[in-house]
Amino acid sequence: MRRLPVSLLLLATVTACQPADKACPAIALSEGVSLGIAPEVAAGLERVSLELCWAGECVTQAASGGEHVFIPVQGLPTTPIKTTVTLDDGKPHFLVVTPAIAYPAGEECGGGVPVAKLVVTSGGEVRQEP
Repeated sequence: MRRLPVSLLLLATVTACQPADKACPAIALSEGVSLGIAPEVAAGLERVSLELCWAGECVTQAASGGEHVFIPVQGLPTTPIKTTVTLDDGKPHFLVVTPAIAYPAGEECGGGVPVAKLVVTSGGEVRQEP
């Protein structure tokens, strides 16, 4: 009989410490490629162009320059993509980019879309960030 209150207390403590269901905000992400551009490079940058090739097709998009650039790309796969980034200097930067699914409020809330994050360093090198 004495064990029953202890068992109930233990059960109440364990269940009280469980996290509640997460409230998911009504936000979304867009498919595409974001570029973080070093301030030294972004200062005079007027335009960024991307050519993305996968499955025998290529998509070319461009956006205004700045330190933070986002280029929307519909149908972006999560497989390697041959990518060419061209800044105002006209010099193409070639790399293979693999987009990943990103979730606006965590995987448990859903709404994941393929995105890729690129960085342009102060030396003009372009690379993918995780």
